[in-house]
Amino acid sequence: MGLKDELIEECEDTSYDDIFEPIMEFDVTEGYQLATSVFSHLAACDRKATQIWLPQFRNRGGEIERLTSVLNDNSDRLGGLFADFQHWPEVPASMVEFQWSDETNQQSYEKETPDETETAVRNTHDYVDNHLCGLGLCPFTKSMKRAAIGLDSVGVREGPVIVRHSADVISSTSTSPAAVTAAMYWQGVSEIIEQPETSVATHLLVAPKCYDDDFKSFFKTCDNLIEKTVILSPGSVGRVWFHPKYKLSEVGYTSGGHAPPLHEIDGLFDTYVAENPQAERPDEENMAKAHDKTRWTPHATINLLRAKQLKAATDNRNRARVFPRNILKLLSKNLVEI
Repeated sequence: MGLKDELIEECEDTSYDDIFEPIMEFDVTEGYQLATSVFSHLAACDRKATQIWLPQFRNRGGEIERLTSVLNDNSDRLGGLFADFQHWPEVPASMVEFQWSDETNQQSYEKETPDETETAVRNTHDYVDNHLCGLGLCPFTKSMKRAAIGLDSVGVREGPVIVRHSADVISSTSTSPAAVTAAMYWQGVSEIIEQPETSVATHLLVAPKCYDDDFKSFFKTCDNLIEKTVILSPGSVGRVWFHPKYKLSEVGYTSGGHAPPLHEIDGLFDTYVAENPQAERPDEENMAKAHDKTRWTPHATINLLRAKQLKAATDNRNRARVFPRNILKLLSKNLVEI
């Protein structure tokens, strides 16, 4: 018996008389891999008591403790989850374990049918081609096949927009929409980190359909669960939240992934109008409505961007041009209810 087999046997023996399902993750060495593994198993484990063993993960930044804390802070959202961890030498290797309370008020994820999934993906493709590109709202995207264009100067090569759907995530019938959304997010992060720009420039991740009519639940899942774990892929991937009913005033705070606050947009208009004297500044109400509209998509969606792309998009010169221009364009096309 080799050392690896011995370690597996020791870990399995620690699983408390088969109370826990042991899962060995020998390839997890980075923070983003940790999050991808944990959330993927959360979505798929069917509320079974589970131990994820991480023999190669060094945990130098306390990533396991950080992730476990976020999971417990979102216990209700994740179906009554209780997460814990242990490290060597108390156990053979570092590990994260799951258990669940017997009762939960969290509705289980109702996986979309193949027809529903196909329709949502097609709607998202149409959104990119006809709205985002058709109206010229994103200067870095020309089509589904050509995104991150014009960024050679900052070392970014163009590539396709890839659409993923939550129904593609391996999940059990008892899992929660939040677990599936987080698993989809981290699987997307892994793809962006591990694949070349020419294979995937950016991701559009379509969330469970239950979020389409529930903006609050969607952004709370994004802010309180996903955003709290992004430290596990520092400086690698940017994220943007989109929704059919996006409304910044309902968010009530500034956080990663959300639209910039309205006072910042108002300041950008100062620069834009100074450089474009013919432009007419909209009143605050219409500015707010059009600003929200820039985040409207057919379905609750998370956009993943490479860090270099996000840096280019948030460059002050680009922001002063793009945000006011898009607001004025939506208003001029009568795409905003006034």
